[in-house]
Amino acid sequence: MLRDHFGAALGGHGSLMLISGEAGIGKTALAQALCREAAEREALVLIGQCYDLMETPPYGPWVELFGRYRQTDDVPPLPAAFAQRGTVGAVASQTALFTELLDFFAALSHRHTVVLVLEDVHWADPASLDFLRVIARSLADLPLLMLVTYRSEEVGQQHPLSPLLPLLVREANAQRLDLHPLDTDAVCTLITDRYHLPDADADRLVGHLHDRGEGNALFVGELLRSLEETDVLRHAGERWILGPLTDTMVPPLLRQVIGGRVSRLDGERQRLLAVAAVIGQEVPYALWATVAGADEERLPDVVAEAEAARLMGEHPDGSGATFGHALVREALYQSSRPSQRRRWHRRVGEALAAVPHADPNAAAHHFQRASDARAVVWLLKAADRAQRSYAWLTAADRLDAALALMEQHDENPGRGWLLFRLAGLRMYQSPTLGLALLDDAIRAAAVEDDRALAAFALCQRGFQQFWAGARRRGLAEMEAGVEVLDALPEAEHERLAMTLTSGMYTEIFDQRGTLALHLAHVGRFAEAEARAALLLAEAERAAGEERDGDALYRYVDVYTALLHIHANMGRPVEAQRAAVRARAAYEVTGHHWQTGLITFRELVYVVLPYRADALAEREAVAAVTAEAWQRASGVQPSALPQGARLPLLYLEGAWDEAGRVADAVLAAYLWAHVQFRPTVGSLLLARGETERAWAMVRAELPDGPGTAPGGSIFRLSFAAQHLAAALSLEAGEMATAKQWLDAANAWLEWSGSVLDASEQQILWARYHRQAGDHSQACACAERALALASDPRQPLALLAAHRLLGELDTDAGRYDAAARHLDGSLLLADACAAPYERALTLLALAELRTAMGERDDAARLLAEVKAICTPLAAQPTLARANALAIRLADRKDAPPAHPAGLSAREVDVLRLLAAGRTNRAIAETLFLSHNTVRIHVTHILEKTSSDNRAAAAAFAQRHGLA
Repeated sequence: MLRDHFGAALGGHGSLMLISGEAGIGKTALAQALCREAAEREALVLIGQCYDLMETPPYGPWVELFGRYRQTDDVPPLPAAFAQRGTVGAVASQTALFTELLDFFAALSHRHTVVLVLEDVHWADPASLDFLRVIARSLADLPLLMLVTYRSEEVGQQHPLSPLLPLLVREANAQRLDLHPLDTDAVCTLITDRYHLPDADADRLVGHLHDRGEGNALFVGELLRSLEETDVLRHAGERWILGPLTDTMVPPLLRQVIGGRVSRLDGERQRLLAVAAVIGQEVPYALWATVAGADEERLPDVVAEAEAARLMGEHPDGSGATFGHALVREALYQSSRPSQRRRWHRRVGEALAAVPHADPNAAAHHFQRASDARAVVWLLKAADRAQRSYAWLTAADRLDAALALMEQHDENPGRGWLLFRLAGLRMYQSPTLGLALLDDAIRAAAVEDDRALAAFALCQRGFQQFWAGARRRGLAEMEAGVEVLDALPEAEHERLAMTLTSGMYTEIFDQRGTLALHLAHVGRFAEAEARAALLLAEAERAAGEERDGDALYRYVDVYTALLHIHANMGRPVEAQRAAVRARAAYEVTGHHWQTGLITFRELVYVVLPYRADALAEREAVAAVTAEAWQRASGVQPSALPQGARLPLLYLEGAWDEAGRVADAVLAAYLWAHVQFRPTVGSLLLARGETERAWAMVRAELPDGPGTAPGGSIFRLSFAAQHLAAALSLEAGEMATAKQWLDAANAWLEWSGSVLDASEQQILWARYHRQAGDHSQACACAERALALASDPRQPLALLAAHRLLGELDTDAGRYDAAARHLDGSLLLADACAAPYERALTLLALAELRTAMGERDDAARLLAEVKAICTPLAAQPTLARANALAIRLADRKDAPPAHPAGLSAREVDVLRLLAAGRTNRAIAETLFLSHNTVRIHVTHILEKTSSDNRAAAAAFAQRHGLA
C-alpha cells in the first residue's frame, strides 16, 4: 500500500498515510524502509520528530524538519518563519504562516518528489496539528507523500489528535494503516525464514518470543538480537543452533533488554547515557558536557560505544548524538534515580537559560522536571511565544503548568492576573473551566488586595455567565465591575495600564464598552447608545494617538456595540462603519475568532437585511467570516467555519448543505452557535419540520409568550417569537398566534428597534387575513411596505409586495395584484433567492387562476414545484398541489369571488360602489348599457342586496371597493 502511494506521488498526486500502533510495533521501521526506497529513487525525504519527556514547542516537529533541510541551488530557501533553525520566528498571523508554508512546499515539490515524515504526532503540539490539517488538504495537487505515525494507545477521546483523524480521512482522503501485534503465525514465519531451525527448536523459540515479546515487533527483534549476542541462538556453519531458553536471563520488556546492553558499558559511560536521556532525544555535545561535567572531547567515543550497542548514533555534522529510538531513551531515562534526574534537569535548565535567546519551552521543561520555581518565569515566556504564534491551547497549557508550580512553591505574587489571563484563553474551549478560573482570580484579588484585578475578573465573569445563559446575572456583574473600575484612583488606572500591556492578555477591553455591547445584546439600545456615545470620542482620540492598534483593540466593544445599535435602529451605513472599525481592531491583534464573529454579525444584521441584493458584498463578507474562523482553529471546533455561509445557503436554496452545516455547528459547543438559530428556524419552518422548530422556540423562550425582555439575546428571542407566530398561523391556531404577536409588539416597543418591524406587520397582516378581516390585513401590509422602504430592506420589501399582491387578488384588484407580484419577483431575482421566487410564483399562479388564465397558472405551478421539490419545502409544495387540483377539477368553473361573483361582475360592482351610473360603467368597461344592467341585476341577487347602496356596502365589507 505504501509503495502505491509513493508511486502516486511520483506521478504528481500526493497523498497522506496515517500509520498507527502501539509503541515498538514497527511504525518507524516501516516509515524508514519507505524513506530509504524513496531516497534511492531520488526523492527528497524530510523528517520531523515529536518527543516525550519534554514539552513540545509550537510547531515542534516542523521546526525539526526544517532544521534538517539542506539549502542547495535546486531547492527553494526556507520559509522566513523557519529561517533561524531550531525556532519559529515572528508570525503575523497563523494564516500568513500557513500560506508561507504551503507556498514553500508547492515550490519544493515542483522541483522534487517529496516525502514528509512526521513521527510520533501523539506528542505534537496543537499548532503543529493545525498545519498538518492544512497541508493535508493540499496534497492532491502536489507530488508529495506524507507519512504520519502515532501511538494508538496514547490517543484517547480527549487527545487533540482524536478529532483530527476523521477530518484527515474525510478532507484529505487519508489512508489509515493500523499495525497490530504479530500473531504466532507471523512470528513463526519470521523464525522459519531467518534461522531454518528444526521444527522442535523453531516451535520452542516462537513460544518464547510470543510469551516475552507480546507480539511487539521491536520487542521481538531486540529479544532475538539479545539471544544471538549471548550465544543462546548461534550460527554454526550452515545452520543455526538454539540453546536452552530456560536458562536465559532475557527479560520480557524492552527496557530490560536495553538495560542489558547498557550494562556492557562501564559505570561512567552508563552515567553519561543517563544524563543524555534527561537532555532529550537530540543531545548536543556542548550541553551534554556541561550538564554531566565531562570532557566534551571524550563524548564522541562514548557515542561510538553506544552505537555499537545500538543505543544511539552521532549527528552527521558531529555536533551531537541522537537516540536510536524513543523507547531506548525512555528506558535509559527510567534507569536513573528520580533524585538524580531532578539534579540533571536543573543543570540542563540552567545551561539553557544562560544561552542568549534561549528556547523558553526547553528551559521551562527542565526546570519543571526539577521542581524548580524558576520554571514559572520560563513557562510564562513560553506561553507568550505560543500565543504570539496563535497556539492558544499550548499557551494555556504553559500557564496551567506555571500555576501548578506557583502553588507547589507557595508563591502567590501575580497569581491572580495569571488566573485571569488563563481564563481568557480557556473560555472558548470550556466555559465551565473559564468561570472556575475567574472565581479563583477573584479570590486571589481579595488576598492580594488588588481592586483592579477584582473588577476586571468580575466583569469577565459576568461576560462568561452572560454567554453561558445567565444573562441578567451576567449583566449585573459587569455593571458592578464597571462601577469598581470607575471608582479607582488615577494612580491605580496608570498602574493597571502598565499591567495590561506587560503581558499577552487575551480579553482586555475597556469594560465600559463591553457593558454597552451587552446592553445592546439584550435590547437595551437606548442605554447602550448613551454609554457608547460617552466612549466614542475617547476611543477615536486614543486610536488616533496610538499607531500600534492597542487602543483600537481596547475600545473594540464600543464599535461592536454601535454595530448592533445602529443596525437595530435602522442606520445601516453607521452600522457598517462600526463593523469596519471593530473588525480592524481584532485583525490588528490577530484575534481571528472575534474577527469572524464581527463579520458574521455584519452579514446577518446589516448586509442581509439592508443590502440583500448586493450579491458580491454578501459573498465577500461571508468569505471573510469563514477565513477568520478557519484561522481560529486552535480556539474553536472545526465545524465553525462552515457556519459562515449558513444564512446564504438558506437564502440561495442550498438547503441540503444548509441542513448538514446546521447539524454540525449546533452539535458542537460554539459560542457563536446561537447566531445560527434564526436561519435554522427559517429552514425548519419552510420544510414543515414543525416539531423541531417548536423545540427551538421553547429552547430560546422557555416561558413562552410571557417571556419578559432583557434576559436574553434580543435579536434571537425576537426571531423565535416570529417563528412561533408563523408556526401558529400555519397550524390555524389563531389565539396562540395573537399571543406571540402581542408579545413581539411589546418587545419592539420596549427596545425601540425598527429592524424586523416590517416582518412584524406582515405577520399581523397574515393573521388578519386568516381571521377574515381584509381591511385590517391590507392596512398592516401597507405599513409593512412603508417600513421596508425606509430604510430600504430588499427581502422585507419582497415579502410586503407579495402579501399585498395576494390581498389584491382576494379583492379582485388584479391589476394592482400583478404590479405588486411583479415587483416581488424582481426583488427575489435580484436577491438570488429561489425559495422567495417560488413563493411569489405561487401567488402569481393564484392570481392567474382567479383571472381564469389557467394555462398560465399551470405553467407557474410547474416552476414552483421545480424549485421546491429539491428543497423539500413541503408546506409550499402542498399549497401548489392544492391549487393544481383545483385547476384540474374545475377547468370550466369561474374564478372564485365573494358570493359567487364572476370576475366581470366584480369589475362592475367596484365601479358601482364608486358611485358610477350604468352608462358610466358601460363606457369605462367598453360594454353595452344592457349588458351592464344585466350584471347589476345579477350582483344584487347574488349579494342579497335590495338596492345599489346595499351592494356598495357589500363591496366595502369584502375589500372590493
